[in-house]
Amino acid sequence: MAGGYRITKESKRSRFYMLLSVVFIIVMIKWGIPTFVNIIAGNGVSRQSTEKDVIPPQAPVLSALPEATSSASLLVEGFTEGGAALDLMINDTIALTAKAQDDGSFAIYGDLTSGSNRVYVRAADEAGNTSASEVKIVIFDSKPVELSIYSPKDGTEFFGKNNQVIDITGEVSKPGSQVIINNSFVIVDRDGKFTHRFQLADGNNEIKIMVSDKAGNTAERTLKILYTP
Repeated sequence: MAGGYRITKESKRSRFYMLLSVVFIIVMIKWGIPTFVNIIAGNGVSRQSTEKDVIPPQAPVLSALPEATSSASLLVEGFTEGGAALDLMINDTIALTAKAQDDGSFAIYGDLTSGSNRVYVRAADEAGNTSASEVKIVIFDSKPVELSIYSPKDGTEFFGKNNQVIDITGEVSKPGSQVIINNSFVIVDRDGKFTHRFQLADGNNEIKIMVSDKAGNTAERTLKILYTP
């Protein structure tokens, strides 16, 4: 009698453990395994990225700037990373702040100081990384260029075949300036002096002499010469 009771009890216990095992397997198949897979794959788990943006924006590339200019206002154009914050630097001081277009292009104006100017553009992204363009030197020179003509004098008359070819001599106040006499380029020496041979035509001759310096300042003189063969 006692043995039969023990067998019945063990049988019930076996069925209970079997049922518990079946329930555990069902739960694992339905929820446990997918949850485990998601954990391995990183899905459904909130993770905060610890990576920091340390890559600077594309260094600005400037379009050609003049070597010298007679205007205090300078246009600076170029390209960099789209949307980057820009500082126009003139002589290592911020002259203007701006923002690049979505395509990275920019066109900004800054004021020059008299003489030599260090010009460059600095770019910054949202993370605070910065880069800078190549430094360009631009000279601001608004001083007029002076032109002196030593010979011939305005209104001079020349006679005879021996005097049909004359020398026009003069000087400019800024060496390196360009001199043009009646559309012909003239060589100017390092001291600003020049001599140009000119053939007169019969009768009245109008000789136009123009000079321009590197900054674009100009001066002009006109000589009226009479030639009689």
